Amino acid sequence: MPVTGSGPAFTGINLDYAPEGRCSDDDWMTTSPAACNPQLSFNSDCSTELSNCAMSCQACYTSDLNTMKSLNVGTITIYQPNYYILTAAQNAGVKVVLGLYDDSVTGLAASSSSTSCTYSGQPFPFCGTKYATALFGGTCGNITPWNPATFCESSTNNPNATYVTPINTFLQSGTVVGIQLGNEILGQDSAATITTAAQNLRSALNTAGFGGIKVIVSLIEGQAAQFCSGGAPPSGVDYIADHVYCSVGSSGGVASTPPVWPTGNNPAQTCWTQVASVFSTDQTSCGAANVFLGETGYNTGCPNKYQQQQVPNEQSFITDLVNATCQSQVSGPLAPFLFEFGDVCPAGGCLAGCANEPTEGNGYFGIYFTQGYDTKGPLTPKFSTTPTLSCQ
Repeated sequence: MPVTGSGPAFTGINLDYAPEGRCSDDDWMTTSPAACNPQLSFNSDCSTELSNCAMSCQACYTSDLNTMKSLNVGTITIYQPNYYILTAAQNAGVKVVLGLYDDSVTGLAASSSSTSCTYSGQPFPFCGTKYATALFGGTCGNITPWNPATFCESSTNNPNATYVTPINTFLQSGTVVGIQLGNEILGQDSAATITTAAQNLRSALNTAGFGGIKVIVSLIEGQAAQFCSGGAPPSGVDYIADHVYCSVGSSGGVASTPPVWPTGNNPAQTCWTQVASVFSTDQTSCGAANVFLGETGYNTGCPNKYQQQQVPNEQSFITDLVNATCQSQVSGPLAPFLFEFGDVCPAGGCLAGCANEPTEGNGYFGIYFTQGYDTKGPLTPKFSTTPTLSCQ
């Protein structure tokens, strides 16, 4: 069904970017690869390593962001702060919705007098509005602001030297257009905690002169009615990033583990029609002007196993999404975001892509994959013809 409203005239769709399947040294030695994000002063092992070489790490993200720019992508979502991705996006002229770690929500919601918060599980002595201010300026343990090019290490007076690169530059330049509080955090944190975090972040942004930066909360389909009231998000929350994937009754859906796909003559169209319907309902709960489609996509399943069946369906789904966007059937404060730039699972499969496989990665929603399905290496198109993401 069409999703109508008074949103902006879109020129194409946006992309979600989970770089652990693109710029990580892990190569699936673990179930949760970490994307490279070294201290800026690290430049050792540059022949093979990304995690210890700022130059190589930057080059990896620069390559991906240049590819996104060539697709006319205007905005990406990243799920964790990463100075290198933000730099690559700024240089490419791509805007960013910047996601924070889940524990940042708790930290932002805490009293500003507290000194026992965490950042990505590491000790962080700044809480409440001070937490936000420290994110803006960067930290080395208990020191903020911090020059990210200066090596950060623990000392007697600074025993827990958590290194956080500043985001001030990217807020000032307009590269970061919104800050997202964790990822699908409702349920792990209460609505009250999320609201307090949003209000503290909003206060800190306003005080720093960044009143135009939006505070965003991501919700899974159906949570909008629980989180919003009176057709609007709670005070302090500007936008809702609605994450909607199609399902097949109670059996699961394309984002299930393992995935379950629609059947019939046109599974992709069936999937998109359902996504559009759920999104419309969620917009009603929180207000069409406040809700954008923050994630949607079509999982192609295990490499090779579903090549003939599901890869063409993903391409058709993307085409349906782009057409609906360009024909103004989708509204919202931001154009829809397609999940995902690249597949994020190994070649042998993962539970997010096929049955009876390890639980690792986000599945096979990408329009690209890393050669050999490693976590670093040449970018390989999934489709013989890469789908158009912009309006013709």
